[in-house]
Amino acid sequence: MNAKKLISAILLVIGNAGLIGTQALAATTSDRLFVYSFAETPVQNTEDSKALMKQFLGESADRLNPALDKTVRYVSPNDVNTTFEHNLVTGDIRFHRNFARYLGDYKPELPSTDEAFKAAELFLEENKLLPANPAELKVAHIGGLRATTVIDGKQAGPVIDKLITLNYSREIGGLPVIGPGSKMIIDIGEKGEVLSLTRQWRELVPAVREISPGEMYSLDEAQRLAKLQIGKEFGKEAKFEMLDSQTAYFDNNGRLLQPVYAFQAKIFLPDQQTQAFDYVSVIPVLKKSPEALNLTKLDPKALRVIKGGETLPIGRPGKSD
Repeated sequence: MNAKKLISAILLVIGNAGLIGTQALAATTSDRLFVYSFAETPVQNTEDSKALMKQFLGESADRLNPALDKTVRYVSPNDVNTTFEHNLVTGDIRFHRNFARYLGDYKPELPSTDEAFKAAELFLEENKLLPANPAELKVAHIGGLRATTVIDGKQAGPVIDKLITLNYSREIGGLPVIGPGSKMIIDIGEKGEVLSLTRQWRELVPAVREISPGEMYSLDEAQRLAKLQIGKEFGKEAKFEMLDSQTAYFDNNGRLLQPVYAFQAKIFLPDQQTQAFDYVSVIPVLKKSPEALNLTKLDPKALRVIKGGETLPIGRPGKSD
Protein backbone atom coordinates (compact mmCIF):
# COMPACT_ATOMS: atom_id res chain seq x y z
CA MET A 1 0.00 0.00 0.00
CA ASN A 2 1.51 3.34 -0.97
CA ALA A 3 1.59 6.56 0.99
CA LYS A 4 -0.92 8.34 -1.22
CA LYS A 5 -3.66 5.86 -0.36
CA LEU A 6 -3.11 6.46 3.34
CA ILE A 7 -3.09 10.23 3.28
CA SER A 8 -6.49 10.93 4.85
CA ALA A 9 -5.82 8.55 7.71
CA ILE A 10 -2.34 9.94 8.17
CA LEU A 11 -3.56 13.50 8.46
CA LEU A 12 -6.14 12.45 11.02
CA VAL A 13 -3.66 10.59 13.17
CA ILE A 14 -1.05 13.31 13.27
CA GLY A 15 -3.71 15.85 14.09
CA ASN A 16 -5.67 14.01 16.76
CA ALA A 17 -4.78 10.43 17.65
CA GLY A 18 -7.74 8.27 18.53
CA LEU A 19 -10.33 10.74 17.24
CA ILE A 20 -12.72 8.11 15.92
CA GLY A 21 -13.70 4.88 17.61
CA THR A 22 -15.06 1.68 16.13
CA GLN A 23 -18.74 2.20 16.83
CA ALA A 24 -21.66 1.92 14.45
CA LEU A 25 -21.81 4.78 11.96
CA ALA A 26 -23.22 7.80 13.73
CA ALA A 27 -22.03 11.35 13.30
CA THR A 28 -21.00 13.57 16.16
CA THR A 29 -22.07 17.01 14.99
CA SER A 30 -22.46 20.53 16.29
CA ASP A 31 -25.52 22.73 15.96
CA ARG A 32 -23.37 25.67 14.92
CA LEU A 33 -20.32 25.51 12.69
CA PHE A 34 -17.98 28.28 11.66
CA VAL A 35 -15.13 29.18 9.32
CA TYR A 36 -12.18 30.59 11.26
CA SER A 37 -9.27 32.63 9.94
CA PHE A 38 -5.72 32.38 11.22
CA ALA A 39 -4.03 35.52 12.43
CA GLU A 40 -1.15 36.69 10.28
CA THR A 41 2.16 35.47 11.69
CA PRO A 42 4.95 38.07 11.71
CA VAL A 43 7.69 36.98 9.30
CA GLN A 44 10.89 36.22 11.20
CA ASN A 45 14.53 36.06 10.17
CA THR A 46 17.62 33.99 10.87
CA GLU A 47 18.54 36.17 13.86
CA ASP A 48 15.29 35.00 15.45
CA SER A 49 16.30 31.43 14.65
CA LYS A 50 19.68 31.91 16.32
CA ALA A 51 18.01 33.27 19.45
CA LEU A 52 15.67 30.27 19.59
CA MET A 53 18.58 27.86 19.08
CA LYS A 54 20.37 29.44 22.00
CA GLN A 55 17.21 29.31 24.08
CA PHE A 56 16.36 25.66 23.44
CA LEU A 57 19.68 24.00 22.59
CA GLY A 58 22.25 26.29 24.18
CA GLU A 59 24.08 26.32 20.84
CA SER A 60 24.72 28.92 18.19
CA ALA A 61 25.78 29.09 14.54
CA ASP A 62 27.52 31.83 12.62
CA ARG A 63 25.43 31.35 9.52
CA LEU A 64 21.98 29.88 8.89
CA ASN A 65 20.47 29.52 5.43
CA PRO A 66 16.70 29.00 5.07
CA ALA A 67 15.61 26.30 2.61
CA LEU A 68 13.13 26.91 -0.21
CA ASP A 69 10.27 26.24 2.21
CA LYS A 70 11.59 29.10 4.41
CA THR A 71 12.64 26.66 7.12
CA VAL A 72 15.97 27.00 8.93
CA ARG A 73 17.45 23.58 9.71
CA TYR A 74 20.40 22.94 12.00
CA VAL A 75 22.26 19.78 13.04
CA SER A 76 24.77 20.14 15.85
CA PRO A 77 28.37 19.46 14.77
CA ASN A 78 28.86 17.80 18.15
CA ASP A 79 25.86 15.43 18.01
CA VAL A 80 23.76 14.48 14.98
CA ASN A 81 20.76 13.82 17.24
CA THR A 82 20.71 17.44 18.39
CA THR A 83 18.62 19.22 15.77
CA PHE A 84 16.58 22.37 15.29
CA GLU A 85 14.01 23.57 12.75
CA HIS A 86 12.30 26.95 12.51
CA ASN A 87 9.87 28.04 9.80
CA LEU A 88 10.33 31.78 9.30
CA VAL A 89 6.83 32.24 7.83
CA THR A 90 4.63 30.15 10.13
CA GLY A 91 6.80 30.26 13.26
CA ASP A 92 6.73 26.44 13.58
CA ILE A 93 9.47 25.12 15.85
CA ARG A 94 10.97 21.64 16.22
CA PHE A 95 14.01 20.69 18.26
CA HIS A 96 15.63 17.55 19.69
CA ARG A 97 18.23 17.72 22.41
CA ASN A 98 21.15 15.36 23.01
CA PHE A 99 19.84 11.88 23.74
CA ALA A 100 23.12 10.01 24.17
CA ARG A 101 22.93 9.28 27.88
CA TYR A 102 19.52 7.61 27.47
CA LEU A 103 20.90 4.93 25.15
CA GLY A 104 21.98 1.41 26.07
CA ASP A 105 20.93 -0.04 29.40
CA TYR A 106 20.59 3.35 31.12
CA LYS A 107 17.28 3.50 33.01
CA PRO A 108 16.12 7.09 33.43
CA GLU A 109 14.10 8.18 36.42
CA LEU A 110 10.93 9.11 34.54
CA PRO A 111 8.22 11.20 36.19
CA SER A 112 4.64 10.03 36.63
CA THR A 113 2.20 10.97 33.89
CA ASP A 114 0.80 13.82 36.01
CA GLU A 115 4.32 15.07 36.72
CA ALA A 116 5.15 14.89 33.01
CA PHE A 117 2.13 17.06 32.19
CA LYS A 118 3.16 19.60 34.82
CA ALA A 119 6.71 19.68 33.44
CA ALA A 120 5.41 20.20 29.88
CA GLU A 121 3.00 22.95 30.95
CA LEU A 122 5.73 24.73 32.92
CA PHE A 123 8.11 24.52 29.95
CA LEU A 124 5.51 25.97 27.56
CA GLU A 125 4.63 28.73 30.00
CA GLU A 126 8.22 29.72 30.80
CA ASN A 127 9.13 29.81 27.11
CA LYS A 128 5.99 31.71 26.09
CA LEU A 129 4.78 28.84 23.90
CA LEU A 130 1.29 28.37 25.35
CA PRO A 131 -1.65 29.25 23.06
CA ALA A 132 -3.33 32.62 23.58
CA ASN A 133 -6.35 30.57 24.68
CA PRO A 134 -4.87 27.65 26.69
CA ALA A 135 -8.31 25.96 26.79
CA GLU A 136 -7.86 25.07 23.10
CA LEU A 137 -4.89 22.81 23.94
CA LYS A 138 -6.08 19.25 24.56
CA VAL A 139 -4.28 15.96 25.19
CA ALA A 140 -4.63 13.70 22.14
CA HIS A 141 -2.37 10.79 23.06
CA ILE A 142 0.18 9.69 25.66
CA GLY A 143 2.98 7.47 24.36
CA GLY A 144 6.67 7.08 24.85
CA LEU A 145 9.91 5.39 23.92
CA ARG A 146 10.73 1.88 25.08
CA ALA A 147 13.96 -0.03 24.44
CA THR A 148 14.95 -3.67 24.94
CA THR A 149 18.44 -4.21 26.28
CA VAL A 150 20.76 -7.04 25.26
CA ILE A 151 22.72 -9.16 27.76
CA ASP A 152 26.22 -10.31 26.69
CA GLY A 153 25.36 -9.34 23.14
CA LYS A 154 23.09 -12.40 22.82
CA GLN A 155 19.90 -12.60 24.86
CA ALA A 156 17.22 -10.01 25.39
CA GLY A 157 17.46 -8.13 28.65
CA PRO A 158 14.90 -6.02 30.51
CA VAL A 159 12.65 -3.55 28.72
CA ILE A 160 13.36 0.05 29.74
CA ASP A 161 11.07 3.04 29.34
CA LYS A 162 13.21 5.91 28.09
CA LEU A 163 10.74 8.76 27.48
CA ILE A 164 7.16 9.90 27.93
CA THR A 165 5.68 11.46 24.79
CA LEU A 166 2.78 13.89 25.17
CA ASN A 167 0.75 14.62 22.03
CA TYR A 168 -1.47 17.69 22.14
CA SER A 169 -4.11 18.77 19.64
CA ARG A 170 -6.61 21.60 19.38
CA GLU A 171 -10.30 21.77 20.25
CA ILE A 172 -12.66 24.49 19.04
CA GLY A 173 -16.26 24.74 20.23
CA GLY A 174 -16.15 21.21 21.57
CA LEU A 175 -14.92 19.77 18.25
CA PRO A 176 -11.41 18.42 17.59
CA VAL A 177 -9.08 19.98 15.05
CA ILE A 178 -7.42 17.47 12.74
CA GLY A 179 -4.87 17.80 9.96
CA PRO A 180 -1.16 18.63 9.81
CA GLY A 181 -1.40 21.83 11.88
CA SER A 182 -2.59 22.72 15.40
CA LYS A 183 -0.43 20.28 17.32
CA MET A 184 2.34 20.06 19.88
CA ILE A 185 4.46 17.01 20.70
CA ILE A 186 6.74 17.01 23.74
CA ASP A 187 9.20 14.30 24.86
CA ILE A 188 9.71 14.23 28.62
CA GLY A 189 12.76 12.45 30.05
CA GLU A 190 14.43 12.02 33.39
CA LYS A 191 12.95 14.06 36.26
CA GLY A 192 10.76 16.02 33.84
CA GLU A 193 13.54 17.07 31.45
CA VAL A 194 12.15 18.29 28.11
CA LEU A 195 14.13 16.53 25.38
CA SER A 196 12.18 17.53 22.29
CA LEU A 197 9.37 19.73 21.11
CA THR A 198 7.31 20.01 17.94
CA ARG A 199 5.09 23.08 17.91
CA GLN A 200 2.84 23.86 14.95
CA TRP A 201 0.37 26.38 16.26
CA ARG A 202 -1.11 29.61 14.91
CA GLU A 203 -3.61 31.85 16.64
CA LEU A 204 -7.13 32.44 15.34
CA VAL A 205 -8.59 35.90 14.77
CA PRO A 206 -11.68 36.72 16.88
CA ALA A 207 -13.99 37.31 13.90
CA VAL A 208 -15.64 34.17 12.51
CA ARG A 209 -18.25 33.39 9.88
CA GLU A 210 -21.13 31.14 10.88
CA ILE A 211 -22.20 28.58 8.28
CA SER A 212 -25.86 28.39 7.27
CA PRO A 213 -27.53 24.98 6.82
CA GLY A 214 -27.97 25.59 3.09
CA GLU A 215 -24.19 25.81 2.61
CA MET A 216 -23.55 22.38 4.10
CA TYR A 217 -23.54 18.85 2.79
CA SER A 218 -25.84 16.63 4.80
CA LEU A 219 -24.30 13.62 6.51
CA ASP A 220 -25.80 11.32 3.85
CA GLU A 221 -24.39 13.46 1.03
CA ALA A 222 -20.97 13.56 2.65
CA GLN A 223 -21.02 9.81 3.21
CA ARG A 224 -21.78 9.28 -0.48
CA LEU A 225 -18.78 11.46 -1.38
CA ALA A 226 -16.61 9.52 1.07
CA LYS A 227 -17.58 6.24 -0.60
CA LEU A 228 -16.73 7.70 -4.02
CA GLN A 229 -13.38 8.85 -2.67
CA ILE A 230 -12.61 5.39 -1.29
CA GLY A 231 -13.55 3.74 -4.58
CA LYS A 232 -11.37 6.17 -6.53
CA GLU A 233 -8.34 5.61 -4.33
CA PHE A 234 -8.53 1.84 -3.89
CA GLY A 235 -10.30 0.67 -7.04
CA LYS A 236 -13.60 -1.02 -7.81
CA GLU A 237 -12.43 -4.40 -6.57
CA ALA A 238 -11.77 -3.15 -3.05
CA LYS A 239 -14.40 -3.75 -0.36
CA PHE A 240 -14.96 -1.48 2.61
CA GLU A 241 -17.07 -1.15 5.72
CA MET A 242 -18.07 2.27 7.05
CA LEU A 243 -17.51 2.30 10.81
CA ASP A 244 -17.96 5.76 12.25
CA SER A 245 -18.03 9.46 11.49
CA GLN A 246 -17.12 12.67 13.25
CA THR A 247 -17.50 16.36 12.57
CA ALA A 248 -14.22 18.18 13.12
CA TYR A 249 -12.26 21.22 12.03
CA PHE A 250 -9.36 20.86 9.60
CA ASP A 251 -6.06 22.72 9.87
CA ASN A 252 -4.37 22.51 6.50
CA ASN A 253 -1.60 24.98 7.36
CA GLY A 254 -3.48 27.36 5.10
CA ARG A 255 -5.40 30.57 5.72
CA LEU A 256 -8.54 29.05 7.21
CA LEU A 257 -9.86 26.55 9.70
CA GLN A 258 -12.94 24.91 8.19
CA PRO A 259 -15.31 22.12 9.32
CA VAL A 260 -15.11 18.64 7.78
CA TYR A 261 -16.69 15.22 8.08
CA ALA A 262 -14.21 12.46 8.92
CA PHE A 263 -15.42 8.96 8.00
CA GLN A 264 -13.59 5.93 9.33
CA ALA A 265 -13.75 2.81 7.19
CA LYS A 266 -12.22 -0.65 7.16
CA ILE A 267 -10.65 -1.37 3.76
CA PHE A 268 -10.38 -4.90 2.32
CA LEU A 269 -8.16 -5.08 -0.77
CA PRO A 270 -8.46 -7.96 -3.26
CA ASP A 271 -4.80 -8.76 -2.63
CA GLN A 272 -5.05 -11.53 -0.04
CA GLN A 273 -1.57 -10.74 1.31
CA THR A 274 -2.66 -7.28 2.46
CA GLN A 275 -4.49 -7.26 5.77
CA ALA A 276 -7.58 -5.12 6.23
CA PHE A 277 -6.71 -1.67 7.52
CA ASP A 278 -8.40 1.47 8.80
CA TYR A 279 -8.75 4.48 6.53
CA VAL A 280 -10.24 7.92 7.17
CA SER A 281 -11.94 9.85 4.40
CA VAL A 282 -12.09 13.62 4.99
CA ILE A 283 -14.91 15.54 3.27
CA PRO A 284 -15.50 19.32 3.57
CA VAL A 285 -18.75 20.27 5.30
CA LEU A 286 -19.17 23.22 2.93
CA LYS A 287 -20.45 22.49 -0.56
CA LYS A 288 -18.21 25.30 -1.79
CA SER A 289 -15.10 24.84 0.26
CA PRO A 290 -13.32 28.20 0.74
CA GLU A 291 -9.92 26.52 0.66
CA ALA A 292 -8.70 23.21 -0.77
CA LEU A 293 -7.90 20.60 1.87
CA ASN A 294 -4.80 19.48 -0.05
CA LEU A 295 -4.95 15.97 1.37
CA THR A 296 -2.14 14.89 -0.93
CA LYS A 297 0.28 17.37 0.63
CA LEU A 298 1.89 14.78 2.85
CA ASP A 299 3.98 15.47 5.92
CA PRO A 300 7.20 13.47 5.33
CA LYS A 301 6.97 12.01 8.85
CA ALA A 302 3.31 11.06 8.52
CA LEU A 303 3.80 7.62 6.99
CA ARG A 304 5.86 6.56 10.01
CA VAL A 305 3.11 7.86 12.28
CA ILE A 306 0.33 5.83 10.66
CA LYS A 307 2.41 2.67 10.29
CA GLY A 308 3.84 2.54 13.76
CA GLY A 309 2.39 5.32 15.85
CA GLU A 310 5.89 6.77 16.05
CA THR A 311 6.24 10.37 17.10
CA LEU A 312 10.01 10.34 17.60
CA PRO A 313 12.78 10.77 15.03
CA ILE A 314 14.12 7.86 12.98
CA GLY A 315 17.03 6.15 14.62
CA ARG A 316 15.68 5.97 18.13
CA PRO A 317 14.73 2.52 19.43
CA GLY A 318 11.22 1.28 19.91
CA LYS A 319 8.04 2.97 21.11
CA SER A 320 5.31 2.43 23.65
CA ASP A 321 1.67 3.44 23.91
